Amino acid sequence: MIYNGSLYKRGVVGCTFQSPVSIEVIKDLSKFKGDFSKNFVSENTQAFLIFTDGYADNIPLLLESLYENNLKEVAYIGGSSGSIINIDQPSLFTSDDFFSGGAIIATVEEFISVGINHGWQPVSEPAISSSLDKRIIKSINFEPALKYYKRIVEQDAGIRLTADNFLDVAKSYPLGMLKYDGEIILRVPLGGGEKNTLLLYSEIPENSVLVVAKGDPDKLIAAAGTAAEESKIAFENKMKVPPGKALIIDCLARAMFLEGRINDELEIVANKAGSDVFIFGFLGLGEIASTGDKYIELYNKTIVVVMGE
Repeated sequence: MIYNGSLYKRGVVGCTFQSPVSIEVIKDLSKFKGDFSKNFVSENTQAFLIFTDGYADNIPLLLESLYENNLKEVAYIGGSSGSIINIDQPSLFTSDDFFSGGAIIATVEEFISVGINHGWQPVSEPAISSSLDKRIIKSINFEPALKYYKRIVEQDAGIRLTADNFLDVAKSYPLGMLKYDGEIILRVPLGGGEKNTLLLYSEIPENSVLVVAKGDPDKLIAAAGTAAEESKIAFENKMKVPPGKALIIDCLARAMFLEGRINDELEIVANKAGSDVFIFGFLGLGEIASTGDKYIELYNKTIVVVMGE
């Protein structure tokens, strides 16, 4: 948890809204077909808050359905919860239940601004995910996916990538989906599978254009400052007053890479937001965001800074 700009391993952090809030709960995303209740979204909705179990199926379908069936100009923000030790552990709760494998969505009739950035840099040429099954990449440029990934990482890192050191090395080398506008949407490699496949934490679409990216702590921290600046400027341009609160949705894998320098990241966000802005949030297993003028995305290794009154 992030509260008042500091990290806590135990506790609960929350906030209230002055405007009406509507809640939609999906207990089992594996059975989700793209349908929502008719009265879920009002004509005054300005933002969606989306929280999912990070290990649930059909998260891309959920995001696609929300975007296609509702307002495109509103802000979408959220994140994924869960345990990195026990994937079946419940991590979502409502007033009457504690569950896993689902999602909680809230609509809010308040303007919030969004800043998104990550700071990771590509170290490979673009390649096509020529064969995949949701989170499992079978081949990249028609080469076994794990073999391709290992070759790029070993060449850049100067060390041999093995099953024993995979997670320690791969935390510095995420895969990135290259979008039409040059944006890179990151994914976390978890390890190799049968027939040299590559397992990712989150799904990717078929025929995605991929790059291998590399992290530098200074660049990641600077990117967090940029996300905070963009969010503050967007809020002040719309509302004509400074923001009062900043919600940080940061990636646990990003924090594991930064290690002790995660505090530097929180500090630069606080500095860019301003001394009168209260900082709170959480580290998750994935980040969900759209600034309102782009398609909603599921991110990894990325920081999202949201500002409100």
